[in-house]
Amino acid sequence: MVNIAALALFVTVELGFSYFNFPTPHAMLLVAAAALLFRCGELTLSRHSLTLTRARTSAVVSIAAGLIVPFALAAATKQFHTHYFGLLILSVLEAALYFSLSTTLVVAALASCSAALWVAYAAHFKPPFQLGELLETATLILLLFTVGTLVWTLLDLLGRQDRKLRDRLDDLVATRERLVQEEKLAAIGRLASAVAHEIRNPVAIISSAMEAARSASLSAEEREDMSSIALTEAKRLERLTTDFLSYAQPGDLLRSEIDVFTLVGYIASIAKAQALGKHVSIGLNIEDGCRLHGNEDQLQQALLNLMRNAIDASPDGGLVSVRCDPYGDFVRIEVENQGMPISTPILPKIFEPFFTAKNGGTGLGLPIAKKIAEAHDGTLTLERNVEGHILFTLLLPAAEPTLAPVGH
Repeated sequence: MVNIAALALFVTVELGFSYFNFPTPHAMLLVAAAALLFRCGELTLSRHSLTLTRARTSAVVSIAAGLIVPFALAAATKQFHTHYFGLLILSVLEAALYFSLSTTLVVAALASCSAALWVAYAAHFKPPFQLGELLETATLILLLFTVGTLVWTLLDLLGRQDRKLRDRLDDLVATRERLVQEEKLAAIGRLASAVAHEIRNPVAIISSAMEAARSASLSAEEREDMSSIALTEAKRLERLTTDFLSYAQPGDLLRSEIDVFTLVGYIASIAKAQALGKHVSIGLNIEDGCRLHGNEDQLQQALLNLMRNAIDASPDGGLVSVRCDPYGDFVRIEVENQGMPISTPILPKIFEPFFTAKNGGTGLGLPIAKKIAEAHDGTLTLERNVEGHILFTLLLPAAEPTLAPVGH
């Protein structure tokens, strides 16, 4: 494309000057037309994918043409003074682009010979030659060698930098693959930790319930309740071991209509065994008519995680409050404890998987609860974080739109 544009420009200049002096020879027009057709053919072929060998072969042909065409055009003009030898610089540039410095210098030497030959040819090979023409030719020769050397040096420098970048990119790819492998191993460790965390909850509940059932201070009815809780959690443990991996990608949930009073009451009874150990009271305030549309097992898990965290964060003798009320087309479940507020540096990370500020924690309770809420097209947020009032809010779709206004 550059060769075509340069040739067309030089011919246009020739035609412009000939308009004011004398007509352009037909031979020059024929040579120019042939050269343009040749360059257009080159351009057409270059659009097809070429190997490096074919590209260099094409470059050799192009360079040869670039050395011949300026002399042919100059000879066809039948004028001693000609500007066509400026086109020789393109052949030198093309050599610098495709070949070594020595080859570039050889092409520059051939181009210089072509320019020097024209001075002798124009004088019919009979010295003395015109001093002005010799000076112009010497200047052109110096320009050819200088430009060829500089361009080759710059291209060689760019090539070296490109190779360095490629080497660094290869190193980065290798490092990335190594880090991916290390991350896979770390993920296996985190997964094992997560499984242990999720299994530990029902195991701890079963243990607490069985221990409470053996207590002589409980009535027969209360011991029966503890035994029932242990049996229910044993079944729950079985489900958890098969459903754990679905928490990362919940997919399509098997949903049903759920009575919130029953849901919260059951989770409160489960958490009661843990609360007894810290003398923490659990207070329930659930409005009538609150019904959810969702997966009961997963919502139990989300609510249980929130209540267990609230009990852990409560001081001895504290109170964990669970409130539920309609909220437009949603049901809002609030879990509040009376502990110390979550520190500011930790706040942005509380929903990050595997982040925990508790000794022995795995940092999965809140992230799993949030994931379950989002899988139900709901939200889990930390609504209040002041001393004595740490409030988490679950907002979940109601089974049917309620008539209560949004907000209280």
